[in-house]
Amino acid sequence: MIRILSPAKINLFLEIGRLESGFHRLVSLVDIVNLCDIIEIEKSACIKISFHPLMDIPTDNTVTRSTHLLKSLFNIKKGARIKVFKKIPMGSGLAGGSSNAASTLKALVKLWNISISEKKLLEIGCEISKDVPLFLYGRRCIIRGYGEKISRVTGQKKLAYFITVPPFSVSTKEVYARFDALGLKGNLTKTAEKIKLLNAGIIAGDIRKIEDNAENKLANAYFSLYREAKEVRDFLEAKTGKKVFVSGSGGSLFSVFSNRCEAEEKIHMLRIEGWKNYVVESTQTF
Repeated sequence: MIRILSPAKINLFLEIGRLESGFHRLVSLVDIVNLCDIIEIEKSACIKISFHPLMDIPTDNTVTRSTHLLKSLFNIKKGARIKVFKKIPMGSGLAGGSSNAASTLKALVKLWNISISEKKLLEIGCEISKDVPLFLYGRRCIIRGYGEKISRVTGQKKLAYFITVPPFSVSTKEVYARFDALGLKGNLTKTAEKIKLLNAGIIAGDIRKIEDNAENKLANAYFSLYREAKEVRDFLEAKTGKKVFVSGSGGSLFSVFSNRCEAEEKIHMLRIEGWKNYVVESTQTF
């Protein structure tokens, strides 16, 4: 049996371009964190996929698509029994589904003894979701284009995060639609300098500099759809004196800390009814 961790991600920076041919180009600095689902895969005569605890997950999910796509492309006659033990909340902006897909691909390549290049595996990942290649890299990265262009970040330094997740699931499609309806648009040409400043803050361990340069262009669209999230953000900032950011297209709110102890000091004073709190750290899975 193969047992593999499937981590979540945090968007420290996310700039969104205008809508072009049904898609938005983006630039994002993304950190991989140690809030993880666990995937167990073993040999079987057929394909059997289950989620634990039982959830209302559609049959056409990222794990199913990953498994059948890889099986079809390489004409695999074997099966696999796949169990996904969920800890990453769904619809939370933490990309649990894309992470599950990447971990499944990596585990099945090993289980089925598939000879495949990194480039080909990334191409397969892109067919499932644009976030999948990030998790195949498994470390802090800058992503560009539609999410498929990835570059590793040098000078890795661990950060800690306080994350709070709402009791509702957020629709990425609805947030992007609101983004367009509000006439919001980012300037992708200025992102290199912004990320350079942000990464310099990370390397120096300068939390204030990180907070001054972290940004999520989808935040206003998310808050306009989910007023409760904005109220929670404002409460957290007033209570802690720290800036609070949005991950992905929304759901999770987070603050950045130098270390886990600092984040854990805050978690006890920040109980919000219905919201779940986590303290996590940067990690690498490659």
